[in-house]
Amino acid sequence: MPEEAYWESLFDVPLILSKLGIGRFPDVVELGCGHGTFSVPVARAIPGKLYTFDIDPVMVARTLERGSGLRIVADVRDVMELGFGVHADAVLLFNILHCEQPVNLLRHAHGALREAGEALVIHWRHDISTPRGPTADIRPTPEQISTWARAAGLKGQEVIDLPPWHYGMILEIAPTRADVFGN
Repeated sequence: MPEEAYWESLFDVPLILSKLGIGRFPDVVELGCGHGTFSVPVARAIPGKLYTFDIDPVMVARTLERGSGLRIVADVRDVMELGFGVHADAVLLFNILHCEQPVNLLRHAHGALREAGEALVIHWRHDISTPRGPTADIRPTPEQISTWARAAGLKGQEVIDLPPWHYGMILEIAPTRADVFGN
């Protein structure tokens, strides 16, 4: 992770959380708390708990320090190996879907969602130069995320502009054949 102040200068956190409608979710789970850049504002914006996980114990400790007194449950956890281990109304996947197994990560997100829950995704734009982020060749396009989402039992097509360097998507649980036909 880059230095905290620099990292936080790369996001318009209030705009991102507003456009994703974060305040409408009672409980939220986040993968990759980092410095707490999104964790602390999310915990302030929701009425329930924020569950957040990172593989780096230093990041978990920093998030807990910054979020002292807030309803944050943070832990070191390899979600790809263990899943989220909690259920929530929204799962945050921010700048993470360039991972090696994005469909599996989205399946874990689907499994952590309560009924009518949503996976909220942001990622670095792939079509412009940005000051940080993964190399352009591994940045997912919105079309790739939609395809991966369908494979994981989620759906979502609309792309949300999150200037200056990100875009977002809201992924819902896709209806199953039984949901559609009552079987």
